[in-house]
Parts: sequence; C-alpha cells; structure tokens
Amino acid sequence: MVQKSKYCTSLLPHLKMKQFKTIFSATTLAILFLTTSCGAFKKSQSDKTTGAKTESSIFPKPTGYVSDFENILTDAEERVLTTLIKELESQTTDQISIVTLTGLEPYDNIDDYSMDLANYWGVGQKDENNGILIAICKELRKIRIQNGYGIEKRLSDAETKKIIDEVMIPEFKNDKYFEGLKKGVEAIIQELK
Repeated sequence: MVQKSKYCTSLLPHLKMKQFKTIFSATTLAILFLTTSCGAFKKSQSDKTTGAKTESSIFPKPTGYVSDFENILTDAEERVLTTLIKELESQTTDQISIVTLTGLEPYDNIDDYSMDLANYWGVGQKDENNGILIAICKELRKIRIQNGYGIEKRLSDAETKKIIDEVMIPEFKNDKYFEGLKKGVEAIIQELK
C-alpha cells in the first residue's frame, strides 16, 4: 500500500495560490525552453545518431592522415603516403585523409559511410571545405573518394572515378594496395595543382 508523504500533503496548503502559479509557470517555461532549444541548433557531429548508436561509437578515431584499420600497409608505406599528403597541404591547404575499413556497419554502402566519416573527422578546412577522404574496404572490395564542395571545382566526381578505375583498381587487383593508393594520391595532387 502506497502512503502519501506528509511533506507533499502539508506543503500545498501553506503556499498561496499566486505563489503556486508563479512556481508552476516558471518550471513549465524552463522545461519548454529546454525541450525546444535542443533542436534549435545544429547538433554536433558526435551527437547525431544512426539507429541506436552515436557517430562516435560508429566511426573509428583517425590515427593520422592515413588510418589503416585493415592493416594492409606497412608503417613505412603509411609514412610515404603521409609525406605526400602533408606536402600538398603545406602548398594548398587542401587535406587528404586515407582510411582502410574493416566494415561499414550500420551503413549499407561506402558512399554514405565515407561522406559521414569525412564530416565527422572534419577532413579539410572548415571555411574552405577542401577535404578529400579516400575510403577503402578491401574485404568488401569497395572504394570511394569523397570530395569536399571546395574541391569539386578542381576535381570532379567523374575525375575521381577515373582515378579509381584507371589508376588505383589495376594495382588493387594485384594486391598492391600501397602502389594503388600512392598513384591515386599523386593523380589527385596533379589535378589539384
């Protein structure tokens, strides 16, 4: 049997109706403000959810310019790619990030995954939108080059598709992932200069 608290029953008779309305109104306004203002601003990337997971639990943290989560590159190969990328950035402020992925869950395609990952990682200068993300999932045989809007004037999706099809994939077919990535980055750099 639930008993009423003596504090709840004895508090209300002592408050004047005007004080009660003031407290009730202030509380209601505070709750209303908090619930409506939460959606008034764009949520940060880490607050977005896909299904029941937040992006911070979906996406890995970058380990540098090259994030090799599939372990298809040696440390020396990662350093070579990083040097190429840093040289481009120092000359143009354009940023390239390379990621090898073990899977795409909860996404069903690499296009959406790589776009959201590039945004989550913040590849490129925010005011320039000049980032490029090269995403590879060897296990699923998928690759995507995501261009920021600031890059698309100099490197179109058609040009990145051509780099993938004609420069990178021939090397990947021979299990030469480093060579394919290096040649792909060099072709991107040529287009951006």
